[in-house]
Amino acid sequence: MRSASLPSIDLQSNPRLLDPLLAPAVHLLGNYVRGVYRKGPLDDFRFVRLGVCRVLSQAASGRDFLQLAREVLQEGVARASFFDSLHCRRRSQVLADLNAELVTRNSSSLEDLLVHFPQLRDLPVYAVDGHHIDHAVHSPSDPKGEKVSANNLYLLCLHTGLLWNLGAVQGDGRHNHEMPVFRNQIVPWMLTRHPGQGQPAPLFIGDPAFVDKVFWTRMVLQGHGARFITRTKSNMKPLIYASYGWDAKKPLNEGIQADLSVGFDGAMTLRMIRYRDPESGVEYEFLTSVMDLEPGLIALLYLSRWRIEKLFDTPKNKLEESKSWAVGPVAQETRAHLAALTHNLLVLLRRELEREHGIREEKVEQKRATQWIQRQAKARAQGRKVAAIQKFLPVAVQLTAQFIRSLRNAILTGMRWARAVELLRTSAKSYL
Repeated sequence: MRSASLPSIDLQSNPRLLDPLLAPAVHLLGNYVRGVYRKGPLDDFRFVRLGVCRVLSQAASGRDFLQLAREVLQEGVARASFFDSLHCRRRSQVLADLNAELVTRNSSSLEDLLVHFPQLRDLPVYAVDGHHIDHAVHSPSDPKGEKVSANNLYLLCLHTGLLWNLGAVQGDGRHNHEMPVFRNQIVPWMLTRHPGQGQPAPLFIGDPAFVDKVFWTRMVLQGHGARFITRTKSNMKPLIYASYGWDAKKPLNEGIQADLSVGFDGAMTLRMIRYRDPESGVEYEFLTSVMDLEPGLIALLYLSRWRIEKLFDTPKNKLEESKSWAVGPVAQETRAHLAALTHNLLVLLRRELEREHGIREEKVEQKRATQWIQRQAKARAQGRKVAAIQKFLPVAVQLTAQFIRSLRNAILTGMRWARAVELLRTSAKSYL
């Protein structure tokens, strides 16, 4: 499927930076998303523009953002119009559909972060994680009179680093756990994202909160096919049926201590893998329904999840999207969709800057190379070593806080594309 990267922006005309950033979303909104509202002072195109600007803005509140939009961005909008739009179910669904189209039409054009593992080439692999942010000012309390943080469940593609909002978990006085939301949302999501027959079953990697042996058994028995990798819980008492053999000579399997067939009440036979990190000596135990991958790859995928999940930090910590925008479940979903959309637009802009202008986060790459040498020296001093396969773990070069600040400043000052490219090139080279 063809990419939607910058299809309608003539960069030779030197537009403001915000326009190339938004161009993939604007193109898809105008051509591939249903139910788009095109009339009035706050149509869906302007709503997406303002929503992305708010994610980028560091605004402390809605009124703070609206004042910034009016006085700095020259994007004046009525307070009631903007706040009402956050509670519109149709707009929230438009955002969900827009982000899905953005991911679908750009995935093949991005660098595969798992390229060093050919066994995973056609296997969809996702990290699943919940992220808490502060409640809105007027959020209701729970029955005990305490405020409840807002928590949304996100999926991150480990091949591309692109992000989805899967659904709200809790907020506005409501407590809930992540696994029930995952159970309710994942099958409809897969029917949309992976509807084809004969395709590899998607693989989801999550922390022990996603251990639900009966659910994962049902997923296999009912033919949905989704599989999982997680860590065992300390209170698990599996019955060991057998031990699988593995090729200890393969670098991929370095550190594997055991590959076991195990059983639990009410669940199918699962696989439990014991792994000792050659570098730190720390022992891990993984539980999975995946039977056709090397045990070392199962372990490395979970460890890769930790590395790539750093991308989750971009919306919350680096964009400082750490507080709900409004009260209500629709507003919570709308904000989460916009956070995911903004993250993905930044990933696509980074791709454009690298391909067309040779701009990479050089300071991060240099830091990683130095850390690799330091890790090897430290391990040798302790009589250990860094596993050779570690060098091929997927690397998702993050947009640093410094780079994002430069991008934010360029947008807020209305900087033109050519000038912004040079600013971002300088910001990517070295730390302040």
